[in-house]
Amino acid sequence: MAKDIMVCGVSVKVKNSVSIYNQIASLNLNQSLSAVIDQLDEDLLQIEFSNGNIVDVGWYPSFDEQGEFIIYTISDNNWDEPCARLTTRDGRELITLLKQSIAMASN
Repeated sequence: MAKDIMVCGVSVKVKNSVSIYNQIASLNLNQSLSAVIDQLDEDLLQIEFSNGNIVDVGWYPSFDEQGEFIIYTISDNNWDEPCARLTTRDGRELITLLKQSIAMASN
């Protein structure tokens, strides 16, 4: 069954999830980086799928204006060797990359 989750004010469809931790739902990336930097840490979004895969989104380094979003796709709980590691500093690109990661992880 598919669920819609909010990511930075944008609805994103998620299929086959078993748990979702979402601290990025209302983040407004149209604001300046300095206005939202206190909300940008390593634990922004984590989606676990029924097949055991995980999509994890964080800002690295936490609370640092020079940081970036990193999206990890994890299989077999192997955090040392992610299936994918995507990075961006752009909010629109974050949504695009997240949708790609969700599609890969949910299958």
